[in-house]
Amino acid sequence: MTAEIDRSDASSPIDLAGEQDFALGPIRVSPSAREILRGSQQELLEPRVMQVLVALFRADGRVVSRDELIARCWEGRIVGEDAINRAIGRLRRLSEADNEEAFQIETIPRVGYRLRPAPEPHGLAATPPSPPPAGLAAGPVPVLGQAAAQPRARLGILLRHRLAIGALVTIAVAAAGAWLFWPQRQWTVEGSRPFISSLALEDDPAFSPNGDTLAYSSGLDGGQHKIFVRFLTGGDSIKVTSDDFDDRSPSWSSDGGHIAYVGSKPGEPCHLMVATVPAGAVREVGRCARAQSSSIAWGPGTNFLYFVEQGALSGDSILRLDLDSGAQAPIVRMQRLNQQIASPVCSPDGKWLAYYLMNGIVIRNLATGAQKTLAPIGSRGARHGHLAWSPDSHAILASISGSAGSEIDAFPTDGSPSYQVYATAMLTGSLAASGNALAMVTDISRFNLARPAATATTQPDVVEAANGYTWSPSFAPDGTLAFISNRSGTNAIWIQKPGGAAVQLFDAGLAPLSRVQFSPDGSRLAVVSESLVEADIKIMSLDGASLQSYAMPSRGLGLPSWTPDGKALLLFDRRDKRTWRIAADDPGKRNPFAAPHWVGIAIRPEGTFATRADKPGIWRIDGAPRQVTDKYPAYYDPPMAFHDAEVLVPEYPGTTPRLLAQPLAGGPDRLVGYMPGAVYERDFQSGVAVNPRTGDIVYTAMVGRDTNIDLLTLAKR
Repeated sequence: MTAEIDRSDASSPIDLAGEQDFALGPIRVSPSAREILRGSQQELLEPRVMQVLVALFRADGRVVSRDELIARCWEGRIVGEDAINRAIGRLRRLSEADNEEAFQIETIPRVGYRLRPAPEPHGLAATPPSPPPAGLAAGPVPVLGQAAAQPRARLGILLRHRLAIGALVTIAVAAAGAWLFWPQRQWTVEGSRPFISSLALEDDPAFSPNGDTLAYSSGLDGGQHKIFVRFLTGGDSIKVTSDDFDDRSPSWSSDGGHIAYVGSKPGEPCHLMVATVPAGAVREVGRCARAQSSSIAWGPGTNFLYFVEQGALSGDSILRLDLDSGAQAPIVRMQRLNQQIASPVCSPDGKWLAYYLMNGIVIRNLATGAQKTLAPIGSRGARHGHLAWSPDSHAILASISGSAGSEIDAFPTDGSPSYQVYATAMLTGSLAASGNALAMVTDISRFNLARPAATATTQPDVVEAANGYTWSPSFAPDGTLAFISNRSGTNAIWIQKPGGAAVQLFDAGLAPLSRVQFSPDGSRLAVVSESLVEADIKIMSLDGASLQSYAMPSRGLGLPSWTPDGKALLLFDRRDKRTWRIAADDPGKRNPFAAPHWVGIAIRPEGTFATRADKPGIWRIDGAPRQVTDKYPAYYDPPMAFHDAEVLVPEYPGTTPRLLAQPLAGGPDRLVGYMPGAVYERDFQSGVAVNPRTGDIVYTAMVGRDTNIDLLTLAKR
């Protein structure tokens, strides 16, 4: 280690702007620029990760406790285990990049972490000859006679041969066992950098067959997208299409000379197009029968295009278009209307077609037609998944986004357990992989809390401006506001007292927080973090301490909600399709609360109200179910919000979204106000909350939408 900076203060928060550069083995660290330099390669670290690296380096070989890291890198805020573990894991991947270990981070159980220089390579010492056994001379062993010596010599040779054969067999068995039980290498991301960033929306990345060029779609929000290509080595992007369609989903031919894409116009079936690269002739090669938009994949080494089509009385299908004859043939056909197919992608070796179906991944052998479903993506609130094949065709890489926060997971085609490749607090979209490069769409849109407007304006009346996403607002009886935000680069819970500024209460790192809800008396928070397979429920005090923690198979739409006495939470179990009442002080005490399929349940003085996942509306269910309104959106994820004896109903017409108030006792609704920027999309919906002290209403509004494309470095270790 090179001691180039002052280590005198081991307790103050680390200010990266004032830190001097230093070296760690072959890498140069610039804290103020958050840069890592390894030869000619440059990499950017997140601020928290860089602070952890500086804290460990300044300790000069001393063990740094987790509490000290929190004090120095998180300014003493309460953070989850994931936040520290993620930073340490990121630094270890940094050290091991390019198979050249720059340093080591040791975990000292129950104590903390220590940074050490990488060990110097060393050779094995020569093994000295073994001395003869005690009592025997070092010279030749005397023999009794020649006749006796020859049989003994032949016997010794035979024994040595048998021992040698046995040793070879033992080595072979050991090698086979080691091969069977040796941990399989896994894909991981070792670095990232921005690649395409503009005021437009970039999407649909696709690598050329040789991996040196990226095709993508780009266009302004609300306008038409066009197909562009750009070399990975840099330079300006080249516009490929100039038609009258909204152009999406580029896919390359095997020779790299053509790109197929989907051209769409409102109200008519989509067009299947092929363009010569970089800016040659464009021709229409087919049409969708019903779908106004689609996704397309060009089969490697063939003249077949695979695209998604909508059924008239059934679910989606995947059709194969023969570019030579123009003939279309169904390859995959869903039987039920709600079976939606997305993201068809062909494997690089041309053997498989993968697609996303109902929160799961299906792969189809293109030669035999055999299909199998890989492990489902799960229930963590992910409304969509974007797929790409790993470069070796042995795994599917899936970009999975929930209400905020995303991860890329690998799903091996042999059915082995899936594993995480990358995680981020941002939303991510489409993927493409080639060689050691992974192109990923990142959503840097801005969502803030806003007030409803009296007129149908286009600009939200923002309450509290910040970068990133802010969602899940919840009020305490005294008007204190809690919400989730990724403005700091991680998913965190923030608290805002009446008249005060928002302060961070709990940093969850990259754990995908989806919901925070105040208890009825405002003394506790119910916090939900959703993983791939379950929902983790945490009951937390207002100083950030965890009071209870347990897991559920799922959270449920509009849940969790508290019982009025604050003694229990209501959560939905997807296994039996029922909402359960779970004691807040003893999660083992649980019992069914409602009949199957009722979700979003809220217990009010006027009665118990609920929604359904299969149809729009709100019902009163304490007794014979009675519909209160049919305007509440179907499959709406945020909890219901109430204003006195009225329930607030978001309405999404073709113009500015509106907020209605529906009396719980029945009767006509009334207009509360307009909600410019409110979102009702598959992967995100705007929540509404009412301040019980003042009656003020806030909702989550999209203030600006922007997507970029980043390049990530893939490795298999």
